[in-house]
Amino acid sequence: MNHPPLPPNLFIFQCFAGPDAGKTIVLTPHVRLLLGTGIQSSYRLNDPYVAEQHLSLFFDGTRIQFHTVDNQYIRLNGVPAMAGELALGIDTLQLGTSLWRLSKPTSEHQFAEPFQRFSNFAGIDQLDKDFSLKAIFSRIGEKRTDDDIENAFTVGTRETTPPLSKIAANWPQPWLFARMASASLLIFWGLYIGAAQFSNIIVIPGLLFIGAFAVPFACLIFFWEMNAPQNVSLYQTVKLLFMGGILSILISLLFFSNVSFLSSWLGASSAGIVEETGKLLTVLALMRNKRKYPWILNGLLFGAAVGTGFAAFESAGYAFVALLEYGSVDVALGNIVVRGILAPFGHIIWTAITAAAIWRLKRFDKFRWELLQEKSFIRLFLLVVVMHMLWNAGFDLPLLPSIFGIQFKHILLGLLGWVIVLSLIQEGLKQIKKAQKEGNSGLITY
Repeated sequence: MNHPPLPPNLFIFQCFAGPDAGKTIVLTPHVRLLLGTGIQSSYRLNDPYVAEQHLSLFFDGTRIQFHTVDNQYIRLNGVPAMAGELALGIDTLQLGTSLWRLSKPTSEHQFAEPFQRFSNFAGIDQLDKDFSLKAIFSRIGEKRTDDDIENAFTVGTRETTPPLSKIAANWPQPWLFARMASASLLIFWGLYIGAAQFSNIIVIPGLLFIGAFAVPFACLIFFWEMNAPQNVSLYQTVKLLFMGGILSILISLLFFSNVSFLSSWLGASSAGIVEETGKLLTVLALMRNKRKYPWILNGLLFGAAVGTGFAAFESAGYAFVALLEYGSVDVALGNIVVRGILAPFGHIIWTAITAAAIWRLKRFDKFRWELLQEKSFIRLFLLVVVMHMLWNAGFDLPLLPSIFGIQFKHILLGLLGWVIVLSLIQEGLKQIKKAQKEGNSGLITY
């Protein structure tokens, strides 16, 4: 297949040697970028000799103009420099111990360019080249005994939380969530047989309850397993699920009752503003001052727990309404099944993202409300709000029909959400590695 020609003004700034080797920045003309390892950077680097705010770049369409921030160290073609220009394919810029060059992309970069621009806009890192979903999920099919499952649940207490030096900061390989999903679906199927084959209405409430919680809870267990520090117990997670789910719904209902103009103006899309605000405030109300949970992965888990509670209670409510309106168990179950399939792509990951956006700023410090004014948080929060609004909007993408009642836009929005989640997990693992290298164990209290 012939690929369309590259835009004539498309350039990339690429690292070809050093700790950041392989990183590629797709440049947009007349847009200024800030490079560094800090959260305020437009594109975050991993080189240990790069400062939090190291270098400012401005691409004029043909060449890069650069200047250092606070007299940081760089070299242009081996010569120390503080400002200058970088010509296409000729000059080499040393940033920390990594070497960068301005070049035109080859056809292999065409597919990556939209994801690069999306990552730059969201303020997240692209996934490393060694990232592999196959490797992450490789242990799902392994045989497990009851003792294995019991031991897997027994983490997160004062006695079972590993010290910083013992935390495995590589990608976890979750498997327990698949067991939970299978068990929940078997229970759901058994209750369905009781309702359908024996016409027993007594099992219908249990059927709706299990149907509403089965997939969301399994998804939450995935986030719990991805919490590499293993410092949050299952008890704390489930408690946050129920308390956070109830509180977030109450806060959202309170907001809806006081900003009714949003519903009249935006319709169902207003939920994107109200509900994401309500869920994030719930996470902050319950967990913001827990100093023993400083990790980005902790924030991701806390947001997922609140999002799970919200999603499950909402799904049960919609199924109950369908049952009352249509008087049909099949209609209510159809509603539950569709919402169960979509559960991992909606509320759970949305709240996980916004909570992690706070925890990546808070780190080992106390929470400050001023963090909500940081651009890195605002970008991710607004992105989640927009995704939620588009999810609820009354349109679908043209020429892409719905499949089993699931709109293609929901799949696309869900995949974009998971790109952000996986990037935040990767950043959380790098945060642990950095803390281990710097010896920050004294900042963690249990």
